[in-house]
Amino acid sequence: MAQAHDPPDLPASIAERLGPLLGRAHESHRRLAASRLAGIGLEPKEFGTLSVLAEEGPLTQQQLGRRTGIDRTTMVAIADALEEKGLATRQRRPSDRRAYDLGVTAQGRRVLRRATRAAGRAEDDFLAPLHPRERTQLKSMLRRLISS
Repeated sequence: MAQAHDPPDLPASIAERLGPLLGRAHESHRRLAASRLAGIGLEPKEFGTLSVLAEEGPLTQQQLGRRTGIDRTTMVAIADALEEKGLATRQRRPSDRRAYDLGVTAQGRRVLRRATRAAGRAEDDFLAPLHPRERTQLKSMLRRLISS
């Protein structure tokens, strides 16, 4: 049964079902983050990819796809976009001349710093109804669910 605090557009028949709740929460957060990142010229998946590259790179597109959970075709488009924007570069992998490593440019690192702040503000706004302890617990529980 729907609670008094349920969103008005959430039908009572699905208000207690995990899938719809996670889906709506994800979509709401994604829209908010996308609007904040758009001002910086990034899409959410470009931001995530750039973040992983800055932390772990250089990586091949295949490695990036595995690390981010992004399919091969989409990853090619993201890598192309990052390269076109001057945020990442492709270089032949010395150990495998068929593969290319993607790395973050200096401009990419500057844009990433701005994007990280914007994404952080979007997350804070989205999670505003929760106490800081609840935010930490929510993230911890979600990590457990996806790692099991």
